[in-house]
Amino acid sequence: MTGLSVVAALVIFAVSVDFGVPGQELLSTLRFHIGAVLLLLPLGLALSGARLRALVMAGLVGLSLAQGAAIVLGQQQRRAPLENAAPQASFRVLSFNILNDNRRGAEAAAFAIDSDADILVLMETAGLGAAGLDAIAARYPHRLGCDAPATCDVTIFSRTPLADTRILRLEGLNRRRLLTAATIIDGQPVTIVALHLTKPYFDNVAVFELRQARSVIGAIEGPVLLAGDFNAAAWSEQIAAFASDLGLVPPPGYPATWPVRIAPLGVPIDNMFTHGPVLIREIAPTPEAFGSNHLGLLATVDLF
Repeated sequence: MTGLSVVAALVIFAVSVDFGVPGQELLSTLRFHIGAVLLLLPLGLALSGARLRALVMAGLVGLSLAQGAAIVLGQQQRRAPLENAAPQASFRVLSFNILNDNRRGAEAAAFAIDSDADILVLMETAGLGAAGLDAIAARYPHRLGCDAPATCDVTIFSRTPLADTRILRLEGLNRRRLLTAATIIDGQPVTIVALHLTKPYFDNVAVFELRQARSVIGAIEGPVLLAGDFNAAAWSEQIAAFASDLGLVPPPGYPATWPVRIAPLGVPIDNMFTHGPVLIREIAPTPEAFGSNHLGLLATVDLF
C-alpha cells in the first residue's frame, strides 16, 4: 500500500494547503468527505502490519479534519454577539439556483411563491420560463435583474421596494452575477447582496470574483445579507478567507445543496452570510430540487 499512501498524503496536502492550483478549491470543499474516505486507509495499513505508516496516515487525516473543524468553529463563534439578542424585525429569504434549462420551472416558481419568503435570491433565473417569471412578478412586484432574456441570470425579487440597486459584472468572465439592493423591512434597513461565483476549476476565475465582491460588500454600511451559489463550501480555503476578511457571520448550519441525488450527504456549495446587526436565525434546504441540480436554501433572518 506504499503507493496508495503516497497518493493519499498528496491529496491531504492538496486539501489542506492552498497552492493556488485551479480546481483545488473543489478539494477543500470536499475536505470532510475526503477525510472520511481516507480514514479507511490507516485501518487497512494497520491490518496489513504497517502500523507506523497507519499511525502517520491517521495523523495526517486527523490534522486535515481538525483544520476544517477549526474553520467551522471560528465561523460559528461570530454568531455569539447576536445569538441571544432580541430582533427588531425578521424576514424570510429563499436562495435558489433554478438551472437555466430546468424543465420544471413552473413548479420551481410555484414553490418560491408558496415559501412565503419576503426576498427571493435566484440564480439562472431563465429556468423559470416566462410563465414562472410572470407568476413570481405578480407576487413580488420589486425586482432587480432579469430585465431581458439575454441577461436573465441572477435576480433579486422583493415584496418591499428596492433602492440603491446595482448590477455588476464580475471580473474574469464578465457576467452580471453580483447584485446589491437596499430595502426596508418593518422599519429596519437591510442590503441584499446576490452572488453567483464561477466554478472553482475555471482557471481560478473565482479568486478575482471574490476580490471584487469583497470590495463591494466591504463598502456597504448597515446590515447586509449575502446569498447565492458560491460553487464552494463555507470551509473551503477561498470562501473561508473571504468570510474572515469581511467578518461575515454564517448561518447556524451548512445544509448540503449539491449534488441533489445524495443530499443530505452532499456539500453546501450554496451559502448565506450576514454582516452587521443581522443574523440568520434558521436555515434549511428546500424539500426537493424542482428540476434544478441544486437544492435551495430557505432562511429566517433577524434584524437588530
